[in-house]
Amino acid sequence: MALTPGKIHLGTARVFVGVTAATTGTPPTYTTHTAGVPGSGTEVGLTQGDTTFEYKAEKKYIEAEQALGYVQSFVISERGAIECTMLEQTYVTLQQAFDNVGKESISGGDAFWFGGGTGILTPTTQCVMLTAIDPINPTKFRVVQLYKVSMPNGMKIGFSRTKESVYAVRFEGLQDLARNAGDQIGYYRIEK
Repeated sequence: MALTPGKIHLGTARVFVGVTAATTGTPPTYTTHTAGVPGSGTEVGLTQGDTTFEYKAEKKYIEAEQALGYVQSFVISERGAIECTMLEQTYVTLQQAFDNVGKESISGGDAFWFGGGTGILTPTTQCVMLTAIDPINPTKFRVVQLYKVSMPNGMKIGFSRTKESVYAVRFEGLQDLARNAGDQIGYYRIEK
């Protein structure tokens, strides 16, 4: 295998919410974009620190009396997630952090109210897309799309005299059972 420094990635990511999901298939029909911006959805804005994508296939390892090591493994769950720390406090980005609560955006300001009482709240789900420009070929991108995400962590925001108010957001991928088997959580694509 040749050493290929051009395959090293360095650069920031942009995150978009409310994107139209790729058409299902194996492989899917990948969502198009112009210079890293999809045709639908809203950019979450400025972030702080790393934006991360995580994929994990959790495995169950099987032992047998007749062998000293594992003899088989099975995938028992799959996970996909995108995490970032938000800097901008806009109506769109705060909706992601507050999830499914009462909200309004009017000329007098943006507001969110919560406290469901005895009701069962159904979490908001949507498609999220991450794009990161290729540093060697700026017409190509790394693209991650999670078709249906939920926000498991809620919101925690600090107020300080000496540093910015930031809040962490985790987009946890859910399995979209309306999609084809093998294409129900998302994709990671390196354009070339």
